[in-house]
Amino acid sequence: MAQKNRRQRRLEQSKQDRAQQTQRSQRGLGGRGGGDQRRERRRRRAAWAGVAVFVVVIAGVTLPLVLTSSGPSGHPTVPGAVLSSRTLLKLPAASAVAEGTGTGWVTDDLRDLLLRFDPATGRIERSVHLAGRPVAMVLAGGRLWVADAIDNEVVEVDPATLAVEGSIAVPAGPTGLAVLGADVWVSSLQASAVTPIDVHTGVAGTPDSMPAGSVRVAAGYGSLWVTGTTDQLTRVTPGAGAAGVRQRTVTVGPGPIGVAAGGGAVWVADASGGTVSVVSPASMAVTHTLRVGGDPLTVAVAGDHVYVGDGTAQTVRVVSPAPGSAALIVGTGPRALLPVSGRVWVAGSNPGRVVEVKP
Repeated sequence: MAQKNRRQRRLEQSKQDRAQQTQRSQRGLGGRGGGDQRRERRRRRAAWAGVAVFVVVIAGVTLPLVLTSSGPSGHPTVPGAVLSSRTLLKLPAASAVAEGTGTGWVTDDLRDLLLRFDPATGRIERSVHLAGRPVAMVLAGGRLWVADAIDNEVVEVDPATLAVEGSIAVPAGPTGLAVLGADVWVSSLQASAVTPIDVHTGVAGTPDSMPAGSVRVAAGYGSLWVTGTTDQLTRVTPGAGAAGVRQRTVTVGPGPIGVAAGGGAVWVADASGGTVSVVSPASMAVTHTLRVGGDPLTVAVAGDHVYVGDGTAQTVRVVSPAPGSAALIVGTGPRALLPVSGRVWVAGSNPGRVVEVKP
């Protein structure tokens, strides 16, 4: 009975939080809005911003936008390859998505659900209600790990049965997850920290404070890459034993949110600046700034391509290799991009969709 009452209190709290969010001026903590004030809110509370964006209902259309580059060897470019898309699943909202052996999982943070689905048919095979608000998810160590932004915990779930096997308390405001070695690392926006969770034991390690902020996190080149609230990217390299972690920072574009590592670089979506910063992991310097315009929120490296999602225009485009691609309207506001066999799956809202995009 106590567990049932706790679950009910969490559900009511989740509903109250979302009710408060809809009263906020458009798109701060999940609402909609426009102008510089909207972008400033998104910079400070970046991980919450992707919940709602303007609705565009035409799918599969390319926009002839021009991608330019600045840097030591940057030259203006024009759109290149054309992308195509396929809708895998329709639902009220998609905040995160995972894939493994032909199966898909998606979190719906409007209904607080985790769903397993068949990407070939779009059929929902199983679902489970979660107590809090699921905002990020990864598949690691044979388990799904879901960040709960209401209860400040990461939930461990069996991917086959969707049975909740445990929950791990983390610092306030978990917004992102990344896998490095045998750990799932959690970025916590409110606490400005990153925390490791051992995928074998489900035990959290000691949180590491992030002076530059902790918005989203990616893994690559033996390190974590964390976007901050001070227009900086932090490289976090875990040490052996009691050595702790080493941190180095580099200034990127205004309002960094999305981050991905691969293709010889680290890619940062600068939402307020309408740019993508390309960072060398060797020199810890910005080597190029790609001017994509709009509202770049998410970025992913899949195969030989780097994809960027625009939360307001509801588009996905390739920014590397040059000359990139035209922007493809995907009919949902991208909140997460997942690399899948050289393609990307887009988890988005308004309307909720999981969309596959490929060259």
